[in-house]
Amino acid sequence: MARRIQGPAQRWAPIPPTKNQIVGRRYIRILEEQLQQLRSHRAHGNRVVFYDHVIIAHLLAFFNPCLRGLRSIEDLFKHPSVRKRYAVPRLPKSTLADAQSLFDPHLVQPILDSLLRKANLRPQDSRLDEVTRRLVAVDGSFFTVAPRIAWALYNKSCRQGGPGKGHVRVHAQFDVRLGLPVHVSLTDGQASEAEQLRAALKKDCLYIMDRGFQQYALLHDILQSQSDFLVRLRKSARAQIQSVRPLCDADSAAGVVADQIVTVGWRNGQVAALPSLRRVDVRFIDRNGKTITLFLLTNRLDLPAWMIALIYQHRWQVELFFRWLKCAANFEHFFSESLEGMTLQVYVTLIGMLLIAIEIGAAPSKYDYAIFSAVVAGLTTLEEAQAVAAKRRAERARAAEWQKKYNARKAAQKNSR
Repeated sequence: MARRIQGPAQRWAPIPPTKNQIVGRRYIRILEEQLQQLRSHRAHGNRVVFYDHVIIAHLLAFFNPCLRGLRSIEDLFKHPSVRKRYAVPRLPKSTLADAQSLFDPHLVQPILDSLLRKANLRPQDSRLDEVTRRLVAVDGSFFTVAPRIAWALYNKSCRQGGPGKGHVRVHAQFDVRLGLPVHVSLTDGQASEAEQLRAALKKDCLYIMDRGFQQYALLHDILQSQSDFLVRLRKSARAQIQSVRPLCDADSAAGVVADQIVTVGWRNGQVAALPSLRRVDVRFIDRNGKTITLFLLTNRLDLPAWMIALIYQHRWQVELFFRWLKCAANFEHFFSESLEGMTLQVYVTLIGMLLIAIEIGAAPSKYDYAIFSAVVAGLTTLEEAQAVAAKRRAERARAAEWQKKYNARKAAQKNSR
């Protein structure tokens, strides 16, 4: 922002920002209580850099995509005005690298839990209100890292010096109603997705999973944790039909072609330690005109078949989250080569995402991230950014509604032929 200076030669001079306009400082105040709790954890042996300093440095890097490494963060905090504004000392590259590998990134989890409660987002699909349990979509995604990171090498040819790249896998549990992740962990590329979910199971959840999680022992553990599951079966999965349930018009409109009570077993013929389950077959036509049938297995016998199909459609939100992380949030480069440092960077990215969600009252899009990055950089005010973000969401909502009606008209025309 700038103001005009009156005189013979009118010129523009910057308007000094107020405390409320400095969103970076505003965000630090939001996190102040949790950051103070991290102060007791030493970040380095020189007793100058603390854990909260590391979080603040990463948070500023999240809102400034030009800060793509520890060297650029070091250069930023060489400026006395930046250090004074955020109460952070100098952060040499070597000190920050040591701090990232020494700290336990899971100490940040209370901050994420607090921000999730403050966000208090409304459900995105009111039809899901019939499901009383938390709907959690589960999946993992690969991120490429340098081949020199030995613990992250994905296959044996890489470990033996052959061509290839290193990979780490980010495992996410995504709350469908909130539109936000509620649990994230990071491992090497060969770690089992099922084991990561098993280690983080909670009660009163309905876990929505793709074919990679089709392990009957895992499904048994989910039931033992007092939660439910909805998993897509592989085509080779064995199931013995016990009974067939009738379909209603709503089921047929949702693409449901079969609703059955089944028993499943291991591939060697042994019966799994699972009760009678429900298999719902859903058929649809993809964008290429190919007919695809999904075989969905769940323990929920009370929900209508069309609701089962609807719930599984929302599993795609976790895929969109990974897309947002890689594309919209510019998460293309890790600042650390240690597992702890990489996990910390992912957690701080989630903190930044939640801070934006608190400001706009909705799950942030790439447009929200861009405009709030401009606010932190001092290019616009918070109020102006909120107005622009609200206008953009309204435009996207109208476009989505138009597309929905257009697709309905096209489907009606096709059925009438």
